[in-house]
Amino acid sequence: MFNLDMKPEGIKNLLADRTSQFKESVDFKVRHTVAEFRQNRERIESELSKKDETTYNCPFLGYVENEKIGCMIHPIYTGDPKSQNFSFYGASICQGYDCKNKERPTARVWEEFFVKLATTSVEYSHLASDHILIGYLELWIQSKGYSLAEGLEILEPEILRILKKRLESLESFYPTSFEILSDPLPDCSSIQTRMEEYLSKS
Repeated sequence: MFNLDMKPEGIKNLLADRTSQFKESVDFKVRHTVAEFRQNRERIESELSKKDETTYNCPFLGYVENEKIGCMIHPIYTGDPKSQNFSFYGASICQGYDCKNKERPTARVWEEFFVKLATTSVEYSHLASDHILIGYLELWIQSKGYSLAEGLEILEPEILRILKKRLESLESFYPTSFEILSDPLPDCSSIQTRMEEYLSKS
């Protein structure tokens, strides 16, 4: 969703519109209503500006539980293991993809930090998808001579400051879970400088 060139408030409104229309128009017992929803949303959203025009933005992304953002045709909600075949990517790609931060052994620990700062699901998603920053933070903790567990505890105020700075840049900086570093992560001696440069990007 961060490929869409809009501010956080616009993203929230778009997700709300999708969710509302989905609930009003889709009946999984009437299969064609799912396809009709996708066609309708693609038409509505065809004029939205994107950061990368070649990247498809799936209209099935919406609010799945209160303000939680997720796939509205995920099998957990539909009971059909192939329901994501209604999407552009298809079930095999949708189910095979996971964000890099979620794949970390430390994922649960970082989730606790994200929850402490994020006031909306959009803010949470920005932090959760920014695997580059989390990679920098883990190297930075290592450069201080701490294990990750003790570093997260000892350096918590500074880590929260860095994550807060990341949230303050939402208006100008939208890395996504697809972002990759053009260069490998630096060695520990230059990690703080590289992390600060990354945080100041726009």
